[in-house]
This record gives sequence, structure tokens and C-alpha cells, in this order.
Amino acid sequence: MAPNASEDEKRERRPHVGHDPTLISGASADGAGKSTTAASPIPFTFREWQSSIEATSNLFAAALKDGLGLAASSLHDQATFLKDIADSKTSSELLRCHLDFLEKFWSRSFSAGSKILDHLKPQPSPAGRQALH
Repeated sequence: MAPNASEDEKRERRPHVGHDPTLISGASADGAGKSTTAASPIPFTFREWQSSIEATSNLFAAALKDGLGLAASSLHDQATFLKDIADSKTSSELLRCHLDFLEKFWSRSFSAGSKILDHLKPQPSPAGRQALH
């Protein structure tokens, strides 16, 4: 009975996949300029990296746009609140101004906040969307 080979010996017997500079640059060994993209050991191509970066920047741009919209509307509500307080004649009107402001603030914060967070949720990949349908 032959002794079992250790894990190190098994690894040594496996063919070693090195980085061939001709595969990385996309040039063939004979210099004909053939593309070897399918055999490339690099997991992402430049196009995939570029689309990933664009998708990420679009995602954050949409979230920031909604955040700035929330900030602008909050400032408008605060200005209206201060004007209403200045125009209040009785304590019941003053209390009503505070309650109206708080109601607007909470409802707007929750609706805009959930909209902003929806942008940041991971979206299924195109292949995953096709599997759902």
C-alpha cells in the first residue's frame, strides 16, 4: 500500500498558473495583436471596473440629491415656522405652530430618509432579475 501524499506534495504536483505578460497586455505571443481576453487571469476588465465606478457614483449622487432636497425643504419649513411663531397672537396658536412644525418635520424626515436609503439598498444583478421573472 502506497503512503498518502501530504497536502504540500499535492500542491507541488498541481500545475502552476503564472501571470503571462502577453495575456495581461492582450497581445499574442506571435505579435499578431489577437485579443486573449477570454484567457486573461484578471477577473475584471477595464469596462467592468468603469461601469462599477459609474454605478457607484450614480448611486451616491442620487442619495446626495435627495439629501440636499431634504435639507432645503427643512430650511423652508423652519423659516415658515419662525414666521408663524412671530404671527401668533395666543398661546394656543403658538402651540399649534409647534405641533404643525413637528408633524411636518417627522413626516418629511421619514419619507425622505426612506427614499435616500432605498438608493443605498443593493440592487439585484441583471442575471438575478431574470431569474426572478
